[in-house]
Amino acid sequence: MKLTIVDVFAEAPYQGNQLAVVEDAASLPATTMQDIAREMNFSETTFVLSQTGQRAEVRIFTPGEELPFAGHPTLGTAWVLSGGRGTITLALAGGDVPVRFDAGVGWLTPPPAVEGDSLAPAQAARLVGLPEADLDAEFDPQVVRCGPTFLIVPLRSLDALKRMRVDLDVQRELGIPGFPFTFCRGGYSADADFAARMQFFDGTGVREDPATGSANAALATYLRRRGITGARVVEQGFEIRRPSRIYLDIGEILAVGGRVQPVAEGRLYR
Repeated sequence: MKLTIVDVFAEAPYQGNQLAVVEDAASLPATTMQDIAREMNFSETTFVLSQTGQRAEVRIFTPGEELPFAGHPTLGTAWVLSGGRGTITLALAGGDVPVRFDAGVGWLTPPPAVEGDSLAPAQAARLVGLPEADLDAEFDPQVVRCGPTFLIVPLRSLDALKRMRVDLDVQRELGIPGFPFTFCRGGYSADADFAARMQFFDGTGVREDPATGSANAALATYLRRRGITGARVVEQGFEIRRPSRIYLDIGEILAVGGRVQPVAEGRLYR
């Protein structure tokens, strides 16, 4: 099977979020896909089951589980299958996701996000290992589902973002659903509107995601509800030396964008 490795939401190679794309995978059982995803050990690995014209059927796996939708695997797989040109639709477990490429940037239209309950600031602060004073009092922590479920936690500064650490024991104790996704206003670059981090349990252990397209789609919905619209830039992954840049177009229709960098091609043996 053809194997391609790319970096997604990356302005240069060896940045952004790594992705392994396996083509010709229709004959693989789900258990083997899961084994391969564990072998690759990236945040996600995708498996292309079929492609007809500008439409492809794709499955997404973390090292521990299958996901109905995830942003960087969708964008990266679309780039591999299209060569980074034109428009292609990926048929995922969570529904069809169109991706278009324009001037080197891929833009995906995420599935509609579903907003859930708010969480008490004190509980959100415990979850991310910070005093409550480090939360941004102008926003409230809220659960938003966009494929996976995320708890969006607003922080007041980049310093607080650097210090956050997700406490899985607190998450289990409080029964908080989904992946905690923290963000603050401003970023590492002068033109960044926000910076973000996501530490999560992937089914095998705790890891940090360099760039999370689905979480940023959830963030776009969260921001739009609070009156923040237009073109926005989110930086993620700087703390783990995988700097990522995610473009948001927040309007009536949301779009999440980024660049894809090719890293390697090869063959994966059955």
